[in-house]
Amino acid sequence: MDKYRKLYNENLLGTSDVSILKFYYASFKIQQSKGKVSNVGSFLDECIKIAADTGKYFKVLGYLPFINSKYGTEQERISKFIKLRRKDIETLFMKNEITDKEIEDLLYGISQPSNGEPKTNDYYLEKIREKIIKCYSIKGKKQLGDRIFGYLLKSELLQAHTPEERLNTWYQFTGKDIVPSDTKLHANPRLNRSNVDSLTLIEHLESILDFYKEIDLEKAVDFIRKDIEKLSAKN
Repeated sequence: MDKYRKLYNENLLGTSDVSILKFYYASFKIQQSKGKVSNVGSFLDECIKIAADTGKYFKVLGYLPFINSKYGTEQERISKFIKLRRKDIETLFMKNEITDKEIEDLLYGISQPSNGEPKTNDYYLEKIREKIIKCYSIKGKKQLGDRIFGYLLKSELLQAHTPEERLNTWYQFTGKDIVPSDTKLHANPRLNRSNVDSLTLIEHLESILDFYKEIDLEKAVDFIRKDIEKLSAKN
């Protein structure tokens, strides 16, 4: 019990995705030990409800402490993620111990949801959003995130054509706290702002290609392959 209480206190006001999930996990384990909840599914239902509510204070099953609504953006994002990876999170929460790596793999990994259902647009969008946010959390990877978003637009899973539409869509998709390094957000790598040479750019595109291949978004894969071929022909 002490380890769950410690985990709970350490992540009480955390705003990262990993911290919020650790907080929910610890809360579930504490409530479970006190006999307040036995069904992880019911607990996650309540988590989704309170996490999606960005306009007021919220708590889970009478046990979570009050959290100020300034954390609403992060909570709302976690709410969507719980819905998307429900089965996987239930499995994770039933473990007696979890590691940051397990949570990070769940949040930022690229495997298909374990229920085996066909991949939907929501699945692709969530995976791409996670990847962009991860790029922006790593020094020197912001332009990679910009280009990933550009190929998302080019694949037409999101509709945005003018510079203003692209920028507005970016903020709606990633959140208002992440400012793109290139506000034009072109999909065409020759138009994006770049501080690398063409050979390095090809390496970046190959990395993006691997990502889109792994989530199996073929439309984006085709676009990236063609761009790599065009750039390679010039070198």
